[in-house]
Amino acid sequence: MKDEGDPITPDEWLVRLIWGEFLAPADALPVRPVAFRPRPDETDGISMFRLACVSRAEDVLAVIAPEKQPRYAITIVSVTELVSLGLTVKPARIETAPGHVVIPELNSINAKVEKKRLEAIQIRLAEIANQNLVRRPLE
Repeated sequence: MKDEGDPITPDEWLVRLIWGEFLAPADALPVRPVAFRPRPDETDGISMFRLACVSRAEDVLAVIAPEKQPRYAITIVSVTELVSLGLTVKPARIETAPGHVVIPELNSINAKVEKKRLEAIQIRLAEIANQNLVRRPLE
């Protein structure tokens, strides 16, 4: 396991928690592009976690209230794929789970200014996420 202070490398995978409302559970490809749209308060970029900094992807659910955890899906995306889309990964430590990072280009300000370009990236991220779904919501 890597320390969260270690440099992020291209061979790493990032974990994305996806709120159940951003899924179409009955579909063959349940993760919708909105799962990669920044919330209004994400001015520094959407949150992800370095898989190399936790024992298993489900460990990052620690950032979610226990009663809400069953409503989340989990997917992984490679750093290499993010970079190929013109995105970067920036460490953003938090207390509740190790390996927290943000994707600065996918922030709430850019979502308004570069809407078309970011929508295309969000569609591609959803395609990748659907290929790498680790966990579906339990409810």
